[in-house]
Amino acid sequence: MMNRTKLLTRITNMGILLLAGLGLSVTAVRAGAQVPRSKHVYIVAEENRSYEEIVGSSAMPYLNSLIAKGALATQFYANEHGSLENYFLVTAGQYITHNNSTTSTFSVDNIERHLLAKGMTFKSYAQSLPYAGYTGLYSGAYMKRHAPLIYFNEMAKSSLIKNHQSSAELAKDIANNTLPNFAFITPDGNHDLHNCPNGIYVCKQTADAWLKSNLAPLLASKPFQPGGDGVLIIWSDEADLNTDNRCSSTVSTGCGGRIVVAMIGPQVKAGYKSVSLYHQQSVLKTMLMLLGEETSFPAAAQTAPSMAEFFKTANNVTIIAPTTSTVTGTSVRLAASAKASNPISAMKIYVNGVAKASASGALVDKTVTLPTGSHNVVFQAWDSKGNVYKNSKQISVQ
Repeated sequence: MMNRTKLLTRITNMGILLLAGLGLSVTAVRAGAQVPRSKHVYIVAEENRSYEEIVGSSAMPYLNSLIAKGALATQFYANEHGSLENYFLVTAGQYITHNNSTTSTFSVDNIERHLLAKGMTFKSYAQSLPYAGYTGLYSGAYMKRHAPLIYFNEMAKSSLIKNHQSSAELAKDIANNTLPNFAFITPDGNHDLHNCPNGIYVCKQTADAWLKSNLAPLLASKPFQPGGDGVLIIWSDEADLNTDNRCSSTVSTGCGGRIVVAMIGPQVKAGYKSVSLYHQQSVLKTMLMLLGEETSFPAAAQTAPSMAEFFKTANNVTIIAPTTSTVTGTSVRLAASAKASNPISAMKIYVNGVAKASASGALVDKTVTLPTGSHNVVFQAWDSKGNVYKNSKQISVQ
């Protein structure tokens, strides 16, 4: 059997090769859109059902209504079969362990570490958790392996262990306006499509009712109203139908089958359907980018493509100079202005990825010396709430 770490690398690399075969690159995919900033990012997990079983299912009208309002990944493949493996990939970018019954905790790079570094808050909301900070593997239909945040030392080895709470606390935090910046929301096995003793149709109805009961209040909260920054990610860990393509060495999709991943929020494109190939590490990267991370991402998330195409783009940055794509002379004026609903606090100019100028406020104007040849110029602005806006121009210096 192929080493699983090597398999993850192969899947990631083959995804890049597939994009190249379509005449695209990872950079090209990212360039057309940007990941906005948010202080309210939440992910809810569903279990062990394929894309084909969920999208369009008459047994899940609420979930499908959310998908219709938001953006849907139509070519998202789990990296492999196995619960904890996929939960770790979406929070730490690596497998860590294949023992779903482990009682260990882990000191590895993960989403909690990045949030703490930024002074941001996070919680784990898990249905049927008997009490805050519970570390047992099971309690009723609760399964620890479906609540990944409790495995990392940042939570498990500190007072933050009390942030591993019952999903009933989610409603309280919504009502009290005390939602964290990030949360992992976990239905129990009787409500997440995992345990289906009465058949899959009834199982879907039960899961859909739980989603409506718990997500409707969240989506009615202030961060998810027009002008808000809330992003809700609906995510499945693995598929159950024959969509894993046998995991052969030529597979460019994923060994855990095709799964549902959708996003909802004011900054998400309504009714959008992506045809790009994604894996779990792209969700991790996108969540961290939403929460303000720009350069450093855990493990496989570092090289994974972000899901920037899911978000609305706005022409907030206006390029003033150069006015043409061809510039004569190596002394080049680069200038742009920006505007947004919140005040613009700063702007920067990047040439071929290197910062060349910065300014406070909504205008940056700098003359720089550039060698002859082609250059990619990016004008970037930040508003007072940390939202990022960009515009770019490819120029030829002659």
